[in-house]
Amino acid sequence: MTRSVFLDRDLPEAEAGAEVPVASGVAHHIRVSRIAADEEFDLVDGEGRRLRVVLAASEGPDARQGAERAGPRSGRRRSRTDAAGPLAVRVVDVAHEQTGAPELVLVQALAKADRDEQAIESATEIGVDRVVPWAAARSIAAWPAHKEEKQASRWQALLDSATQQSRRARAPRLEPLARGRRVRETLRDDDLVLVLHEDATEHLADVLESIGSQALGDRVGRIVLVVGPEGGISPEELDGFRSAGARLVLLGPTVLRASSAGPAGLALVQVALGRWRSKASPRR
Repeated sequence: MTRSVFLDRDLPEAEAGAEVPVASGVAHHIRVSRIAADEEFDLVDGEGRRLRVVLAASEGPDARQGAERAGPRSGRRRSRTDAAGPLAVRVVDVAHEQTGAPELVLVQALAKADRDEQAIESATEIGVDRVVPWAAARSIAAWPAHKEEKQASRWQALLDSATQQSRRARAPRLEPLARGRRVRETLRDDDLVLVLHEDATEHLADVLESIGSQALGDRVGRIVLVVGPEGGISPEELDGFRSAGARLVLLGPTVLRASSAGPAGLALVQVALGRWRSKASPRR
């Protein structure tokens, strides 16, 4: 079983053997998880740094005795992770995880019934590096200007939670909301932009195979998957993507919802890059 992961964006610099404090909000989650005194878990900063830690001596048996006097506990002996107050951990090991190349970007149109939120959660688990919320012309859901900050904070919380659940050390970066055709401004010259569209004639898997993992890694800075809203991408928006060099691609014979299209596309990309294989496939 993999170690539990807790995201602490205020994680201080530390070396193996050091004792470091845990941010209060993160400490609460650790306490709720009822981590045992000898149980290793990970703290990550969302930028690739991963600390393998155990509870510090001050959180161990001596501190536990006072809690045990209050009443018997059954099962495995636990540390004082359910008590109030600050929490400290001892660092066992430090690792740094780099962003893979190319970077994976999901441009996710706002969608009704929280399907856009389902999409970004799954995309995080699959390995997306950057998420761009898009208020497309035909989006039914909306982020009014006076609620944009609140909605962005909600998306960030979902990305952070999915980062912990999927045991990642790097959290996806959330970009500002792009409105309408201005989504083009989020694209770069070294992007491979792939618009998931039901009227496309090329299949995403075929496009990725024709390029090859070597070329994807060497020539492409980012792979950008674009998912439109329930009402589809407007002709003007499609023209804008095409003028930026985008290719329209098809996932399969069925039409996927906004909640599943992006994650399905990202899974195909991960396989094409060789990241989801026990041994990388031969590069061409």
